[in-house]
Parts: sequence; structure tokens; C-alpha cells
Amino acid sequence: MNRLLVVSLTTVLTSSLTLATAGELMTPDAMSSLGLSQAWARPVHVPAGAQSIRDQQLYVHDAKPHEYVQIVGIKPAAPAAATDAKAADGQNPAPATSKLVLARIPTDRLGLDGNPIGRKEAERLASNEIRRLKRRGVEAKMEFITSPRVNLYTVGSDGILECRNAETGEPIWISRVGRPSLPYSELGVNEEYVTVINGGNLIQVDASNGEIINEVRTTGAPAFGALNSGDFAVVPLVGGGVEGYPLYDPERVPFRERVTGTTLSMPTKAPNSSKTAWGTSKGYVYVMELQGKPSVQFFLKTDGIVSGRIAAASGNRFFFGSESGQVYGIRATRTGEVLWTQPFAEPFYNRPLVFEDQVLLRSAYGNLFSLSVVNGLQTWEGTVPNIGELLGVLDRRLYATTMSGGLVVLDVKTGEKLANFNNIRPEHFIVNNLTDRLYLVSNDGDVQCIKTETADLPTLVAHTEPKKKTTTKPTDTAPEKPAMQQGNGGNDPFGAGNKDPFGGNADPFGAGGGGGNADPFGGGGGNADPFGGGGAGNADPFGGGGGDGGGMADPFGGNPF
Repeated sequence: MNRLLVVSLTTVLTSSLTLATAGELMTPDAMSSLGLSQAWARPVHVPAGAQSIRDQQLYVHDAKPHEYVQIVGIKPAAPAAATDAKAADGQNPAPATSKLVLARIPTDRLGLDGNPIGRKEAERLASNEIRRLKRRGVEAKMEFITSPRVNLYTVGSDGILECRNAETGEPIWISRVGRPSLPYSELGVNEEYVTVINGGNLIQVDASNGEIINEVRTTGAPAFGALNSGDFAVVPLVGGGVEGYPLYDPERVPFRERVTGTTLSMPTKAPNSSKTAWGTSKGYVYVMELQGKPSVQFFLKTDGIVSGRIAAASGNRFFFGSESGQVYGIRATRTGEVLWTQPFAEPFYNRPLVFEDQVLLRSAYGNLFSLSVVNGLQTWEGTVPNIGELLGVLDRRLYATTMSGGLVVLDVKTGEKLANFNNIRPEHFIVNNLTDRLYLVSNDGDVQCIKTETADLPTLVAHTEPKKKTTTKPTDTAPEKPAMQQGNGGNDPFGAGNKDPFGGNADPFGAGGGGGNADPFGGGGGNADPFGGGGAGNADPFGGGGGDGGGMADPFGGNPF
């Protein structure tokens, strides 16, 4: 009885939230007209509505998918006459049987003892239900399925960090971190840890239960939040460069990587990779490898500053536009590969959205471009004007705001405008390029999750790399690709010492004299390890003094974790 009362009250409160913030969230009529439904709507734990949300991030925990025992009923086949009619019309005949999901029991559902029931108990419950259905004349069977585990992480200005199930809205854990008197920045999230930047403090939190593991003072002043990539939590610095703090190995020391210019936005990690890219104020895009020994693999001089955050796709591919109107597609290989570059007469400041084989990019003038991930050519006939922000793609429909604040729906493959809702004005939202869900946030801090009516379980957005096509050798008149410069290259990282990576194939990390690959961190003599404890001139600035080489003392002291 008490449980039913709680469910009823929750339903009433959820309905009230939706009605109270209908101008900012999607209305039932709008959802119905688009074949959508509300998965859930709940408030997040923030002190003063959406304005006090410091960051919200979705994360797919691939290593820990949801598991379900599913009860499936067998529906009878369509009448023979209907099947014959379809066959006569040239349509595919209906299958002999089709499945109908009658119930779905999660294996992590809490039992009476407060612990997850597990697969064995879920199968027992399903067997009992199948027997009851059979007595009623319903044939059913049992299936075991998995579904992506997607969590939503939110940090507020008061230091409340929460994790909730992004499919149901139910809180998983809530924790207080840091000091509210200091500012909070973007969260770093991976399979095991959540990293919180609070002022100049880096706080490492267990992603499974919210427990604080450790806290360390950063050496430099953080310009943004943290990004968990590979073995490190990476923090961009106000003065330029990044610092990296180890996530797993307590014996490792932090590192600092110096670059030319200041970081203009949060770095981006490639899916299922530790390759990480960001742009600087001097017109360079850097790519680092953060698995094992951290190193800058290459950097690219861009035509115009890349001030927006870079987008990433599978295959270590990155896509971005510059303030001068140049759009790039690159691949993070050992020496760097420019896939393509295309000029447009409009500046770009926004982060692109990659969907399947498309790069969706809005210009500063509000024009939306759709480019091919293969060659950067436009896939729509022209552009779509009056676009504000891109929210995500559901059922091959692109949802975005207009420049006046309304909601617009486009066919993602053609750019055709399908619907326009001037009365729905989402001021806050969570950009979702991971799953087929839409997340809107009201001014009061209420999060609304929207799905298609038939999508009971989430589907991950595909970023499958197109198959390579055999091409002929380029002629002398082919457009020249921008040259990549290799990380840790010549003494002058931007001068003649950096040989073209598309030329002589010199190993930038191998042995060699003081030519194009001299250590920029040391005093000549080839490729000394900038992170090792080398001799004179090349002592590790973050190690323990560099032996007899007169290195600097470790500014980080002992191991922060």
C-alpha cells in the first residue's frame, strides 16, 4: 500500500512538473504529433534551478550494461487472406509469428533485502509469471537481453554531485564534494571515476557509489574542468597547456604539457580511445595520446582560430570549424592525417554534431551545414537558416532550437523542416550525441527525457567509419592538405625543423641527430624523453630531480592519489 502511494504521488508530481514548465519542456501535444513520448521528468538536486547547474553529462558505461529477463508473448500470424493480398501487391508477406514484450525484469532490481535480485531470481520470477499466463491461455517464453547503461551526472553550485539512471530518472547516488565557496567546472567521467574541479582542487570520486577517493591541489590554475581520458584526468590551464593527473596508478606522477597559445575550450576524447584534441588561441589544434606515456602526437596549424569544442567520432577522427570559415576532418594517427578540409564563407564557433556519416555544423550566422564525414562536401541542397543550438537526433529527425528560442525539427538526411514549435522554448538542454534520447531542462531544474513511442530501450548512436574506397594517385593539381607538425619535434616546434609528416617518414620518436626531431624540451641532441629523468638540460620537470642532471624538484610532491 505504501509503495503504491509513493508511486501515485510521484506520478502526480511528475505531471505537475511537466505542466508547470510546459513553455520550456515539450508538451504532450507536440510529442504526440511527432510520435514521441515522455520517458520521465524529474528535478535534479540543485539549489536555485538551472542557473545553478554547473555541468551535466551523459555517459554510457559499456563495461556494465543493464541486464533483463524478458517475458515475450507469441502473437498469432496475420490472416492468410491479408498475407496473400500483400504478396500479390509485391509486398513482403507478414511473418508467421511476431513477439510481444509482456514484462521485463531487471536483474539489478532491489529485493526485499535491499540488494539486487540477480539473474537467477529474475528468471524464477519470470517462470512464475509464464505459468500464470499459460493458465490464462497465453503462450509466452523467457529471453535474456542486455541494454546500454546510461547515467546522467550533475554537479550544482552548492557542491551536490548526483548520478541518476538516464533511462528512468531514478537517483543512484548523491554526494557532496568540495567547497561551495569555490567555483565548480566541467566534470570528467569514465567507467570508474568522476573527476570534479573545485577552484584549484581536483577531486576524484568513485563513479559506482559517489565516495570521494582523493583530493589534490592543481599546480596551475584550471581554465575549465577535467576530462578523463586514458590513464589521466586532464585539466586545461589558464596560462596555456594542460596538466594530467593519474587515475589508476598511485605511483605515477602528474605531467604538464606546454603548448603554444591558451586553450579556448574543453578538450575532446575520441570514442573508445585515449586520443584527445583541443584548439589554442594561436591557431593550432593539438592531439595527445594519454594511454601509457602521455605525449603530443602532432599539432596542426589551422586557417583561423578553432575556438569551439572539437567533435569526435570512431576511428580516432576529429571534426571542427575555424573562425575564418575553414572546416576540417582529421585522423589521430602517429603523425597525423588530414582527411579533408573545406572552405566556407562563414565563421564557426559551435561544436559540430556527428551523426552516422554526417557532420552537422552551425555557423555564427545561424546557418546549419551538413557535411560528409568522408570528404567534407555538403550533403544537403544548401543550408538551413535560423538555427540556434543542436540538441540531438531521434528517429532520423534532428532537433534544434531556433535563433529566436523556439524548437525546430528537421529531416537529418535532407534538411527538410518537419515541424516548428514557437511555444516550446528550451533555454537549457543536454546535448546528446550518444543515444536516441532527447533531454530538456527547465529553468526550475526539471529534466525531461523524451523518446520515440516504440523505443523502450535506448539505442546507441552509430559512428561507424565508412569503408575506404580505392582512389587514384592525386595529380599535381590536387589541393594540398595542411601539413601536420609532429609533437616533440624540432627545437623550433613551428619552424623548418619539423619535417612534413607526409614526406620522408622519419620516425619522430626514434633515434636521430639534432635534425628535424630534436627534443623541444631539452638542449639538443636528438629525442631525449621530455618526461623521463634524463641528463643535463633534459631533467624531468615533474620528476624527482633528474639525478645528476640538475633537474627541478617535483612541484607536485608525493603522489596525489
